[in-house]
Amino acid sequence: MENEPTFTIHGARGTMAVSGRTFNRYGGATTCFSLATRQGILIVDAGTGIIALGDQLMRQSDLPPITIMFTHFHLDHVIGLPLFKPLYRRGASITLMADPHRKENWPDCLRTLVAPPFWPLDLRHFGAAIRFRPLPRRNRRMRAYGVEIAWHPLRHPQQCQAYRFSIQKRSFVIATDHELDADVADGAFTDFCRGASVLIADAQYTPAEYAARRGWGHGTWAACARLAATAGVGKLILTHHDRRRTDMQIDRLVRQARRIFPATRAARSGMRV
Repeated sequence: MENEPTFTIHGARGTMAVSGRTFNRYGGATTCFSLATRQGILIVDAGTGIIALGDQLMRQSDLPPITIMFTHFHLDHVIGLPLFKPLYRRGASITLMADPHRKENWPDCLRTLVAPPFWPLDLRHFGAAIRFRPLPRRNRRMRAYGVEIAWHPLRHPQQCQAYRFSIQKRSFVIATDHELDADVADGAFTDFCRGASVLIADAQYTPAEYAARRGWGHGTWAACARLAATAGVGKLILTHHDRRRTDMQIDRLVRQARRIFPATRAARSGMRV
């Protein structure tokens, strides 16, 4: 565990993992982010990006406490969970957390995914001590591993939420899977993002593509850039790249977004923020 808190992007692709030379720079792994502190590691979502993260953690002689916080349970955000190696390590402590107000029983969703016939073993036979915990029902705030954590609902089918991590005068907002274009007048969400050091936001579509995809639950680079400017954030990182979007096409979206908000980058696997 490093002395300074380290925020890392492990996967930024939306809908489905991809591979090939045209996707090498930004990567093809689906959503996963982590914030490591001296007290433990917070992980947001378990897309295929969590697989490489697990491999890295397993090189440590002693695993830190791990908490995985889910934005929602669409397949691209949970599909990497069965291959997260720390789950198999005896003595590892892993807590799984999500919104207690979700309509479905989310622990049962994960127990169904990681069990026959979808996976050879079920979670009861993994080596780690695995705990399911709902997020606190009141105030939408908690503290873990020295990090202040807040969350806010997002516009996405079957519910989703953003997280805000604050530590040592830095703050990171993760707002993946959000139809921001339909929420541009949402002052509460703008306030949630206000003054963040880094805003990581869903930019799956171009404005032209979005016109035919209203209600699908994803945003555009243009809406993300406008939000970043309005909320006064330090940096904007576009994420949840469309599975067909090549490196060169993502470069083009970043250039367009910078006309509105100059401090814009695109998320890529392995990026430290």
